[in-house]
Amino acid sequence: MRLDDARQQITALLGAVSIDGHFDKCFANLKETQQDELFVWLRDCVERRANPIQSKRDREVIGFVKRFGSDLRAILTKKKDGYFLALFLDKHKYYEDEMARLGF
Repeated sequence: MRLDDARQQITALLGAVSIDGHFDKCFANLKETQQDELFVWLRDCVERRANPIQSKRDREVIGFVKRFGSDLRAILTKKKDGYFLALFLDKHKYYEDEMARLGF
């Protein structure tokens, strides 16, 4: 899938969400089945079928985590009973830093 199409689909699903991490490079390196898996997971998050985790830093923020292969991770953050904040996709090393920053 083209990166522009992916970003449009993400915006259609989540609204005006920030796309963080090395999203472009990591998304391009995902296999087509993994790209499809990302969108299924995003729909599950929107439809409240995915289990959230609570931020310890900001009690109004929840997150959803998805693992792709052994090295890539996605984090989707959302205001509790509100709008989506950011989609983060990056390697495991940066994912751990982002999880700590968010308080998960």
